[in-house]
Amino acid sequence: MGGEKMKKILIAILGTLTLSVVAFLWLGNENSIEVLDGCKDNEELKVYCNFMNPEDLALTPDGNFLIVAEFGGMAPLVEMTSGKLSFFNIKDKTRSKAKIAFGKNEWGSDDCSRDTSIPFGPHGIDLVQREDGKQQLAVVSHYPNESIEMFELVEKDGWVLEWKGCVDVDGKYYFNDVSLDTSGNFYASHMFESDFSMISALWNVFAKSDTGMVVKWTQDNKFEELNYTAGSFPNGIALDQKNNNLIVNYNFGDKSILFDLNSKQSLGIYEHNSPDNVVIKDGFAWVTNHDHSGIESLGCAEVVNCTLPFSVNKLSLSDLSLVESYKFKSKNMGVGTVGLPHDGSLWIGSYHSDRLAEGSLSLRE
Repeated sequence: MGGEKMKKILIAILGTLTLSVVAFLWLGNENSIEVLDGCKDNEELKVYCNFMNPEDLALTPDGNFLIVAEFGGMAPLVEMTSGKLSFFNIKDKTRSKAKIAFGKNEWGSDDCSRDTSIPFGPHGIDLVQREDGKQQLAVVSHYPNESIEMFELVEKDGWVLEWKGCVDVDGKYYFNDVSLDTSGNFYASHMFESDFSMISALWNVFAKSDTGMVVKWTQDNKFEELNYTAGSFPNGIALDQKNNNLIVNYNFGDKSILFDLNSKQSLGIYEHNSPDNVVIKDGFAWVTNHDHSGIESLGCAEVVNCTLPFSVNKLSLSDLSLVESYKFKSKNMGVGTVGLPHDGSLWIGSYHSDRLAEGSLSLRE
Protein backbone atom coordinates (compact mmCIF):
# COMPACT_ATOMS: atom_id res chain seq x y z
CA MET A 1 0.00 0.00 0.00
CA GLY A 2 1.38 3.41 -0.99
CA GLY A 3 2.43 5.87 1.67
CA GLU A 4 -0.03 8.55 0.55
CA LYS A 5 -2.94 6.12 0.62
CA MET A 6 -1.97 4.90 4.08
CA LYS A 7 -1.80 8.53 5.26
CA LYS A 8 -5.34 9.19 4.04
CA ILE A 9 -6.62 6.06 5.80
CA LEU A 10 -4.95 7.06 9.07
CA ILE A 11 -6.40 10.57 8.83
CA ALA A 12 -9.87 9.13 8.25
CA ILE A 13 -9.53 6.80 11.26
CA LEU A 14 -8.27 9.64 13.44
CA GLY A 15 -11.13 11.85 12.31
CA THR A 16 -13.72 9.19 13.11
CA LEU A 17 -12.25 8.53 16.55
CA THR A 18 -12.04 12.23 17.33
CA LEU A 19 -15.63 12.89 16.31
CA SER A 20 -16.78 9.90 18.37
CA VAL A 21 -15.04 11.27 21.46
CA VAL A 22 -16.53 14.71 20.79
CA ALA A 23 -20.04 13.27 20.49
CA PHE A 24 -19.58 11.35 23.75
CA LEU A 25 -18.31 14.37 25.66
CA TRP A 26 -20.97 16.67 24.24
CA LEU A 27 -23.65 14.60 25.97
CA GLY A 28 -22.09 15.55 29.31
CA ASN A 29 -22.05 19.31 28.80
CA GLU A 30 -22.72 21.28 31.96
CA ASN A 31 -23.39 24.64 30.29
CA SER A 32 -26.34 25.31 28.03
CA ILE A 33 -26.32 27.87 25.23
CA GLU A 34 -29.32 30.17 25.36
CA VAL A 35 -30.94 32.04 22.47
CA LEU A 36 -31.16 35.69 23.53
CA ASP A 37 -34.28 37.78 23.04
CA GLY A 38 -33.54 41.49 22.83
CA CYS A 39 -30.68 43.56 24.23
CA LYS A 40 -31.18 43.40 27.99
CA ASP A 41 -28.96 44.14 30.97
CA ASN A 42 -28.79 41.79 33.92
CA GLU A 43 -27.23 41.86 37.39
CA GLU A 44 -23.82 40.97 35.94
CA LEU A 45 -23.51 42.94 32.72
CA LYS A 46 -24.84 45.95 30.87
CA VAL A 47 -24.91 45.25 27.15
CA TYR A 48 -24.69 47.43 24.03
CA CYS A 49 -25.85 45.80 20.82
CA ASN A 50 -25.56 46.08 17.02
CA PHE A 51 -21.96 44.87 16.82
CA MET A 52 -20.55 41.96 14.85
CA ASN A 53 -18.33 39.82 17.06
CA PRO A 54 -16.38 42.61 18.89
CA GLU A 55 -13.38 40.32 19.46
CA ASP A 56 -10.76 42.82 20.65
CA LEU A 57 -10.69 46.33 22.13
CA ALA A 58 -8.31 49.24 22.59
CA LEU A 59 -8.79 52.54 24.43
CA THR A 60 -8.23 55.91 22.74
CA PRO A 61 -5.73 58.26 24.43
CA ASP A 62 -8.48 60.56 25.75
CA GLY A 63 -10.17 57.60 27.46
CA ASN A 64 -13.51 58.42 25.81
CA PHE A 65 -13.71 55.77 23.08
CA LEU A 66 -13.09 52.09 22.55
CA ILE A 67 -11.61 50.98 19.25
CA VAL A 68 -13.46 47.78 18.37
CA ALA A 69 -12.26 44.98 16.09
CA GLU A 70 -15.43 43.40 14.72
CA PHE A 71 -14.37 39.91 13.72
CA GLY A 72 -15.65 38.25 10.55
CA GLY A 73 -14.04 34.86 10.16
CA MET A 74 -10.76 33.18 9.30
CA ALA A 75 -9.72 30.16 7.30
CA PRO A 76 -9.27 27.27 7.60
CA LEU A 77 -11.48 26.72 10.67
CA VAL A 78 -14.48 28.72 9.45
CA GLU A 79 -15.49 30.59 6.31
CA MET A 80 -13.27 33.61 5.77
CA THR A 81 -15.39 36.77 5.72
CA SER A 82 -14.69 40.46 6.16
CA GLY A 83 -15.24 42.39 9.37
CA LYS A 84 -14.94 46.04 10.34
CA LEU A 85 -13.33 48.54 12.68
CA SER A 86 -15.55 50.77 14.77
CA PHE A 87 -15.56 53.20 17.68
CA PHE A 88 -17.70 53.00 20.80
CA ASN A 89 -18.38 56.27 22.64
CA ILE A 90 -18.06 55.37 26.33
CA LYS A 91 -19.93 58.48 27.48
CA ASP A 92 -23.04 58.34 25.31
CA LYS A 93 -22.86 54.56 24.67
CA THR A 94 -23.05 54.74 20.88
CA ARG A 95 -21.26 52.84 18.11
CA SER A 96 -19.92 54.46 14.95
CA LYS A 97 -18.13 52.97 11.97
CA ALA A 98 -14.47 53.98 11.87
CA LYS A 99 -13.57 56.59 9.27
CA ILE A 100 -10.55 55.30 7.35
CA ALA A 101 -8.32 57.47 5.19
CA PHE A 102 -5.59 55.95 3.06
CA GLY A 103 -2.11 57.43 3.22
CA LYS A 104 1.32 56.23 2.13
CA ASN A 105 2.85 52.92 3.18
CA GLU A 106 5.24 54.26 5.84
CA TRP A 107 4.88 51.74 8.67
CA GLY A 108 4.61 48.45 6.77
CA SER A 109 6.76 46.49 4.34
CA ASP A 110 7.54 47.74 0.84
CA ASP A 111 6.10 44.60 -0.78
CA CYS A 112 2.64 45.04 0.80
CA SER A 113 -0.17 47.03 -0.80
CA ARG A 114 -3.89 47.44 -0.20
CA ASP A 115 -6.89 47.66 -2.53
CA THR A 116 -8.88 50.47 -0.90
CA SER A 117 -12.17 49.06 -2.20
CA ILE A 118 -11.81 45.79 -0.26
CA PRO A 119 -12.82 45.67 3.43
CA PHE A 120 -10.58 44.48 6.24
CA GLY A 121 -10.95 41.36 8.36
CA PRO A 122 -9.92 42.53 11.87
CA HIS A 123 -8.99 40.15 14.68
CA GLY A 124 -6.43 41.13 17.35
CA ILE A 125 -5.45 44.81 17.67
CA ASP A 126 -2.93 46.90 19.61
CA LEU A 127 -2.52 50.66 20.06
CA VAL A 128 0.72 52.31 21.24
CA GLN A 129 2.22 55.77 21.31
CA ARG A 130 5.31 55.72 19.13
CA GLU A 131 8.63 57.30 20.00
CA ASP A 132 7.71 60.17 17.65
CA GLY A 133 4.51 60.78 19.63
CA LYS A 134 2.13 59.38 17.00
CA GLN A 135 -0.53 56.82 17.89
CA GLN A 136 -0.05 53.57 15.96
CA LEU A 137 -2.74 50.91 15.68
CA ALA A 138 -1.78 47.44 14.43
CA VAL A 139 -4.57 45.13 13.23
CA VAL A 140 -4.39 41.43 12.45
CA SER A 141 -6.49 41.10 9.29
CA HIS A 142 -7.66 37.85 7.68
CA TYR A 143 -9.43 39.39 4.71
CA PRO A 144 -8.90 39.19 1.81
CA ASN A 145 -5.48 37.75 2.73
CA GLU A 146 -3.45 37.31 5.90
CA SER A 147 -1.76 40.58 6.88
CA ILE A 148 -1.00 43.05 9.64
CA GLU A 149 -2.51 46.45 8.82
CA MET A 150 -1.04 49.65 10.25
CA PHE A 151 -3.00 52.81 11.02
CA GLU A 152 -2.32 56.15 12.64
CA LEU A 153 -5.03 57.22 15.06
CA VAL A 154 -5.52 60.95 14.54
CA GLU A 155 -7.87 63.59 15.92
CA LYS A 156 -9.72 65.36 13.09
CA ASP A 157 -13.02 66.58 14.52
CA GLY A 158 -13.32 63.10 16.01
CA TRP A 159 -11.05 60.07 15.83
CA VAL A 160 -9.97 58.93 12.36
CA LEU A 161 -7.82 55.98 11.28
CA GLU A 162 -5.26 56.79 8.60
CA TRP A 163 -3.85 53.70 6.87
CA LYS A 164 -0.05 53.75 7.00
CA GLY A 165 0.91 50.42 5.44
CA CYS A 166 0.73 46.67 5.93
CA VAL A 167 2.85 43.55 6.35
CA ASP A 168 1.93 40.64 4.09
CA VAL A 169 2.05 37.22 5.81
CA ASP A 170 -0.25 35.32 3.45
CA GLY A 171 1.01 31.77 3.02
CA LYS A 172 3.49 32.25 5.89
CA TYR A 173 1.51 32.67 9.10
CA TYR A 174 -1.96 32.62 10.64
CA PHE A 175 -1.76 35.37 13.23
CA ASN A 176 -4.27 35.78 16.05
CA ASP A 177 -3.05 38.79 18.03
CA VAL A 178 -0.37 41.46 17.74
CA SER A 179 1.61 43.67 20.13
CA LEU A 180 3.65 46.70 19.03
CA ASP A 181 6.76 48.27 20.46
CA THR A 182 7.27 52.03 20.33
CA SER A 183 9.54 51.76 17.27
CA GLY A 184 6.84 50.16 15.14
CA ASN A 185 8.12 46.58 15.31
CA PHE A 186 5.67 43.94 16.44
CA TYR A 187 5.25 40.52 18.03
CA ALA A 188 2.40 38.32 16.76
CA SER A 189 0.97 34.96 17.79
CA HIS A 190 1.13 32.42 14.95
CA MET A 191 -1.67 30.00 15.81
CA PHE A 192 -1.18 27.10 13.40
CA GLU A 193 0.15 26.01 10.03
CA SER A 194 -1.73 26.35 6.75
CA ASP A 195 -2.79 22.67 6.72
CA PHE A 196 -4.54 22.98 10.11
CA SER A 197 -8.12 21.66 10.02
CA MET A 198 -11.15 21.28 12.25
CA ILE A 199 -10.10 17.69 12.95
CA SER A 200 -6.68 18.98 14.00
CA ALA A 201 -8.34 21.55 16.26
CA LEU A 202 -10.53 18.93 17.93
CA TRP A 203 -7.58 16.61 18.41
CA ASN A 204 -5.48 19.35 19.99
CA VAL A 205 -8.21 20.14 22.51
CA PHE A 206 -7.07 16.86 24.09
CA ALA A 207 -3.49 16.39 22.88
CA LYS A 208 -2.37 20.00 23.48
CA SER A 209 0.55 19.57 21.09
CA ASP A 210 2.51 22.56 19.79
CA THR A 211 0.73 24.25 16.89
CA GLY A 212 2.50 27.61 16.67
CA MET A 213 4.76 30.20 18.25
CA VAL A 214 5.40 33.93 18.53
CA VAL A 215 6.87 35.70 15.51
CA LYS A 216 8.75 39.01 15.73
CA TRP A 217 8.73 41.43 12.78
CA THR A 218 11.10 44.37 12.42
CA GLN A 219 10.87 47.30 10.05
CA ASP A 220 13.59 45.94 7.80
CA ASN A 221 10.90 43.33 6.95
CA LYS A 222 12.60 40.47 8.76
CA PHE A 223 10.62 37.76 10.54
CA GLU A 224 12.07 35.92 13.53
CA GLU A 225 10.33 32.84 14.87
CA LEU A 226 10.77 32.68 18.66
CA ASN A 227 10.88 28.90 18.98
CA TYR A 228 11.11 29.00 22.76
CA THR A 229 7.49 30.31 22.75
CA ALA A 230 6.10 27.26 20.89
CA GLY A 231 2.85 25.96 22.34
CA SER A 232 -0.70 24.82 21.71
CA PHE A 233 -2.70 27.50 19.85
CA PRO A 234 -0.94 30.75 20.83
CA ASN A 235 -3.64 33.40 21.20
CA GLY A 236 -3.52 36.72 23.04
CA ILE A 237 -0.15 38.45 23.35
CA ALA A 238 1.10 41.58 25.10
CA LEU A 239 4.51 43.24 25.25
CA ASP A 240 5.65 44.78 28.53
CA GLN A 241 8.28 46.98 26.88
CA LYS A 242 9.40 48.62 30.12
CA ASN A 243 10.63 45.27 31.45
CA ASN A 244 11.26 43.67 28.03
CA ASN A 245 8.86 40.85 28.87
CA LEU A 246 6.20 39.19 26.75
CA ILE A 247 2.94 37.57 27.85
CA VAL A 248 1.59 34.78 25.65
CA ASN A 249 -1.74 32.99 26.12
CA TYR A 250 -1.99 29.38 24.92
CA ASN A 251 -5.66 28.75 24.24
CA PHE A 252 -5.43 24.97 23.85
CA GLY A 253 -2.51 24.75 26.28
CA ASP A 254 -4.63 26.22 29.11
CA LYS A 255 -1.94 28.57 30.40
CA SER A 256 -0.43 32.03 30.18
CA ILE A 257 3.36 32.37 30.19
CA LEU A 258 5.50 35.42 30.96
CA PHE A 259 8.74 35.36 28.94
CA ASP A 260 11.90 37.37 29.56
CA LEU A 261 12.90 38.43 26.03
CA ASN A 262 16.54 38.84 27.09
CA SER A 263 17.11 35.43 28.68
CA LYS A 264 14.33 33.66 26.70
CA GLN A 265 13.26 32.07 29.97
CA SER A 266 9.86 31.86 31.64
CA LEU A 267 9.32 34.21 34.58
CA GLY A 268 5.92 32.85 35.50
CA ILE A 269 3.06 30.61 34.41
CA TYR A 270 -0.61 30.96 35.27
CA GLU A 271 -2.78 27.95 34.46
CA HIS A 272 -6.40 28.60 33.51
CA ASN A 273 -8.79 27.17 30.96
CA SER A 274 -8.48 28.45 27.37
CA PRO A 275 -7.02 31.93 27.89
CA ASP A 276 -7.85 34.34 25.06
CA ASN A 277 -6.79 38.01 24.90
CA VAL A 278 -4.57 39.89 27.34
CA VAL A 279 -4.50 43.61 28.12
CA ILE A 280 -1.73 45.35 30.08
CA LYS A 281 -3.23 48.28 31.98
CA ASP A 282 -2.85 49.98 35.35
CA GLY A 283 0.26 47.93 36.11
CA PHE A 284 -1.38 44.52 35.70
CA ALA A 285 -2.12 41.92 33.03
CA TRP A 286 -5.84 41.34 32.44
CA VAL A 287 -6.41 37.93 30.86
CA THR A 288 -9.81 36.69 29.70
CA ASN A 289 -10.30 32.92 29.76
CA HIS A 290 -13.15 30.57 28.89
CA ASP A 291 -14.76 28.70 31.78
CA HIS A 292 -16.06 25.93 29.54
CA SER A 293 -14.67 23.20 27.34
CA GLY A 294 -13.72 23.56 23.71
CA ILE A 295 -16.29 20.88 22.94
CA GLU A 296 -19.07 23.01 24.42
CA SER A 297 -18.16 25.91 22.15
CA LEU A 298 -19.04 23.76 19.12
CA GLY A 299 -22.67 24.35 20.01
CA CYS A 300 -22.24 28.04 19.24
CA ALA A 301 -22.23 27.56 15.47
CA GLU A 302 -25.99 27.97 15.13
CA VAL A 303 -26.52 30.96 17.43
CA VAL A 304 -25.58 34.65 17.31
CA ASN A 305 -24.52 34.87 20.96
CA CYS A 306 -22.41 32.09 22.43
CA THR A 307 -23.68 32.33 26.02
CA LEU A 308 -20.94 30.38 27.79
CA PRO A 309 -19.17 31.37 31.04
CA PHE A 310 -15.83 33.16 31.18
CA SER A 311 -13.52 34.97 33.60
CA VAL A 312 -11.23 37.98 33.51
CA ASN A 313 -8.16 37.41 35.66
CA LYS A 314 -6.04 40.28 36.98
CA LEU A 315 -2.44 39.02 37.10
CA SER A 316 0.85 40.37 38.40
CA LEU A 317 3.23 41.66 35.71
CA SER A 318 6.21 40.25 37.60
CA ASP A 319 5.25 36.56 37.68
CA LEU A 320 1.59 36.24 36.50
CA SER A 321 0.37 35.35 39.97
CA LEU A 322 -3.37 35.90 40.48
CA VAL A 323 -4.39 39.18 42.08
CA GLU A 324 -8.16 39.14 41.52
CA SER A 325 -10.67 37.25 39.39
CA TYR A 326 -13.95 38.39 37.84
CA LYS A 327 -16.29 35.56 36.82
CA PHE A 328 -19.28 35.89 34.50
CA LYS A 329 -22.04 33.41 33.69
CA SER A 330 -22.56 35.30 30.41
CA LYS A 331 -26.30 34.81 30.14
CA ASN A 332 -26.95 38.03 28.19
CA MET A 333 -23.95 38.16 25.82
CA GLY A 334 -21.47 35.95 24.01
CA VAL A 335 -18.44 34.37 25.66
CA GLY A 336 -15.80 36.96 26.55
CA THR A 337 -12.53 37.25 24.66
CA VAL A 338 -11.14 40.49 26.11
CA GLY A 339 -11.55 42.46 29.32
CA LEU A 340 -10.36 46.07 29.36
CA PRO A 341 -10.57 47.95 32.69
CA HIS A 342 -11.37 51.67 32.64
CA ASP A 343 -12.84 54.08 35.22
CA GLY A 344 -14.33 51.38 37.44
CA SER A 345 -15.77 49.35 34.56
CA LEU A 346 -14.58 46.21 32.81
CA TRP A 347 -15.31 46.44 29.08
CA ILE A 348 -15.79 43.01 27.52
CA GLY A 349 -15.72 41.90 23.90
CA SER A 350 -16.60 38.58 22.31
CA TYR A 351 -15.68 36.55 19.23
CA HIS A 352 -19.25 35.27 18.94
CA SER A 353 -21.77 37.95 19.88
CA ASP A 354 -23.68 40.97 18.58
CA ARG A 355 -22.87 43.07 21.66
CA LEU A 356 -20.28 44.64 23.93
CA ALA A 357 -20.66 44.30 27.67
CA GLU A 358 -19.80 46.45 30.68
CA GLY A 359 -19.13 44.83 34.04
CA SER A 360 -18.22 46.45 37.34
CA LEU A 361 -14.75 46.15 38.85
CA SER A 362 -16.43 46.06 42.26
CA LEU A 363 -17.91 42.62 41.50
CA ARG A 364 -14.70 40.65 41.90
CA GLU A 365 -14.67 37.14 43.30
